Amino acid sequence: MNANAVNIPAGCTLCPRDCGVDRTVAAGYCKSSDAVRVSLHQLHFGEEPVLSGTAGSGTIFFSHCAMRCVYCQNYRISHEGRGTVRSAEELCGMMLELQELGAHNVNLVTAGHYVPSLVSSLRMARKQGLEIPVVWNSSAYEKPETLRLLQGLVDIYLPDFRYYDPAAAARYSGAPDYPSWAKKAIMEMYRQVGHLSVIDGMAARGIMIRLLLLPGHAGAVRNTLAWIRDALSAETWVSLMGQYCPVFRAHDFPEIDRQITEQEYRLCRGYLDELGFENGFVQEAGSSADYTPVFTD
Repeated sequence: MNANAVNIPAGCTLCPRDCGVDRTVAAGYCKSSDAVRVSLHQLHFGEEPVLSGTAGSGTIFFSHCAMRCVYCQNYRISHEGRGTVRSAEELCGMMLELQELGAHNVNLVTAGHYVPSLVSSLRMARKQGLEIPVVWNSSAYEKPETLRLLQGLVDIYLPDFRYYDPAAAARYSGAPDYPSWAKKAIMEMYRQVGHLSVIDGMAARGIMIRLLLLPGHAGAVRNTLAWIRDALSAETWVSLMGQYCPVFRAHDFPEIDRQITEQEYRLCRGYLDELGFENGFVQEAGSSADYTPVFTD
């Protein structure tokens, strides 16, 4: 046993699913065993400019997910679990390799079901010279007590706030409790790192909250932004993502079997001004990149 290891509970309760599975012998709700599976690691240039910069974000994509969204663009990774099992030492090596390649940060994508192993790898990497910021890129469907294991190891939290409406969360992700957990998770993230600090154009520490614009759900975006303003402040960095595309099982849900309209896009952009947000980005409708800064830095 590695001295840095933190174990997954025998009856897994890491995420709000509380499946209680012993992941040493069976897969949990997330379809993961206790072995960390990684799909790929690479320099990624499609994140917000304060993360991708000119050299790229050092992104590590983890296999499986507890959310099970019907429209997931990465369903081959999240639902089908494509990837290779990696040890804590190998994960540490990936982080150091990405730093050596010039990455502005190490960006851990959908790793909440592997938190104990990530704690071990991050501790090792810091001891071995990892100096760039660590980004926790997640769905926000997380428990505060699990996130507390990451305190002092994660510099930047990049959560999605996917749903404000429990009915939508239930229909598209089977998680009616998502809004309540996401709020608690985001408050814990903010407690740890505060508002986003940007130095020489690059994110150094803090939280930036993403909102994926879903067809027919513009009102929920306004409600989410209002909550962020009231719970944190209008100084909070937000990123409106217009990239939604009906893939995977979205075709089984007629109301989301389309891209967002120009009217929906303009409406959501307008909410930022209406509610007084000052910092962040808006991604052009239908784009997987092309973030446009629209607020004061």
